[in-house]
Amino acid sequence: MLKIEVKYRPIGWLSFTRKVDSNLPQNWADVTQKQLIAITRLYKSAISDINFLEALTGLKKGILNKLSDYERYKLMEIFEFVGDLKPFHEFIIRKISIYRKGMILYAPEGKLKGITFGQFIFADTYFANYQHSGDETDMNKFIASLYLRKDELFDEKRIQNRHPQIGKIDKNIREAIVLNYQLMHEWLALAYPLIFHTVSELTTIPSVTDGNIVLPEIQRDPNIWIKVFQNFVGDDIIHDEVWAAKPVNTIFAYMTRKYKENARSHK
Repeated sequence: MLKIEVKYRPIGWLSFTRKVDSNLPQNWADVTQKQLIAITRLYKSAISDINFLEALTGLKKGILNKLSDYERYKLMEIFEFVGDLKPFHEFIIRKISIYRKGMILYAPEGKLKGITFGQFIFADTYFANYQHSGDETDMNKFIASLYLRKDELFDEKRIQNRHPQIGKIDKNIREAIVLNYQLMHEWLALAYPLIFHTVSELTTIPSVTDGNIVLPEIQRDPNIWIKVFQNFVGDDIIHDEVWAAKPVNTIFAYMTRKYKENARSHK
């Protein structure tokens, strides 16, 4: 966090000033749920600069409106990190409520700890589908795949049961979770580059043209993770429930090791 001191004139035509301190986030690790929602809305041009600064700085609108354009610009400069989707492995929105059922659902732990390979396959597939289609049903199913009750084991049947209720949660919250997962994807690509490089190759088809502009088309096979896993291990064992129930990081570590073994054997 960055602590700053802001000077402003309570009464514009008088020269005396007041001071107020504020703690500002400097990276994604400092961002709160409220701030993440504001950042998501900024991406969609759905929030004014004043409202964005109010959320990120904690300063009241009355104070921000008394600052000069240059001073507000310098404040905005501090938040340049929001334009860079750097790797981040924590879920900022730790819990969500399904109001009518009085149910609290919790996010996974950092670095996808506690997520099974089967759960990851469902979550990541719905996430990719939403990125491609923009269909809110895919977004709701993505969230239903990730957020569970405390100490609850993943069961794909709950996705169908819960996604309609998740769809009633404020869309700004749901879109903030999607943005958060994009940061998580950046971390996954950094932690397991061999695996996610392969997924990218299998899902990107750079063949669509519009005049002289080449537009990469993303086509996500719903079974992409099964196929990637088979490419690494050479056996159709993903259907075994034992493998689906293993921690996703254990599977990724195993796949990385198999990839390196296969690469050495083909030298």
